[in-house]
This record gives sequence, C-alpha cells and structure tokens, in this order.
Amino acid sequence: MATVCVGEVECSAPLLREWLAGDWALLFSHPQDFQDQGLERDRWLAILCEEFRVRGVKPLACGRSGGDMDGSWVGELTGDYRLLRLEAAAGVDSGPIDLPARTLRDEIVSLTPRFVLIIDESLQRRGVLKYSAGRSTVSPFDLLAAIDAFRRQSPPPAERRVGRLETAERAVA
Repeated sequence: MATVCVGEVECSAPLLREWLAGDWALLFSHPQDFQDQGLERDRWLAILCEEFRVRGVKPLACGRSGGDMDGSWVGELTGDYRLLRLEAAAGVDSGPIDLPARTLRDEIVSLTPRFVLIIDESLQRRGVLKYSAGRSTVSPFDLLAAIDAFRRQSPPPAERRVGRLETAERAVA
C-alpha cells in the first residue's frame, strides 16, 4: 500500500493530492487491524479491491517517520508500495503553501495511536474512527459505506465552488 509520511520524505515522492487524482482515501494507522479472518484471503482481497475501485477510494497507510513503508493487505490490494508526501518541499520553487495538506498533517499528528481517516479529494477530513489496540469491529466495507453517505450529503467540489461563487455574486449585487 502507498504510505503517507507526515514527517520529512524525499522530494521525489509523489504528493498525496496528485496520487489521489480526484479519488477519496481511507488512511489507516494500523491496516492489519482491519484484515478479515473469516474469508479466504484471496477472495476477501478480490471483493474488497472491486469495492474500492467502484467507489473511487484509495486505501493508504500512515507512516509517521520518513522511511517506514507499510506491507499490509492494502499493499496487495493496490499493488502500490510507494511513499507519498503531504506537502511540497520547502524552497524557492515549491509554490504556494497547500493549506489543506498542512491541516491534514497536523490532524494526523494529533490523533490517537489507532485511527482511520476518511479524506476527500481536496484533502479535507470527512470522518475519523478512533479505536483501541487490537482488531477493529468495523470492517473496510463499513468504512466504504460511510464514504457513500458522506458523498450523498455534500455535492462534488466543482458544485461546491459554483455554489459559493453564486452566493458571493448575489451578496455583491
């Protein structure tokens, strides 16, 4: 699974926003806590892979240090084992600060040791599941259903921007 690093990581690592490419993400602090023990592993991964793909959701591991990559079931699910950066590297050519990425990094750092974050395509946190050590009683399928509910409650980003613009135009007029 791709691993998001909240610490320093090599500049050649892709940015999370680019890697998502318009999809949502489930960011697991401990993906192994969500592995199903009831179904045979290959069948479970095949079903889960299809559910993530259909919904436009990408699973991620959370790496708190610069080089620790995750090797859990999600890596098998995605086939992507790269490290990802939240923000562009500081420097002259880095461009403007990505405030949503910085806010997300700060939220991740402040969370309890075990969590799952639901992140939308604009890097905004839409939900969080905090749980105790050991296996979670919530499955990845439950988390995908939660994403479906969040998406039904709010319009896509383009529609949100248009709505804000229309409201601002009415306020000026």
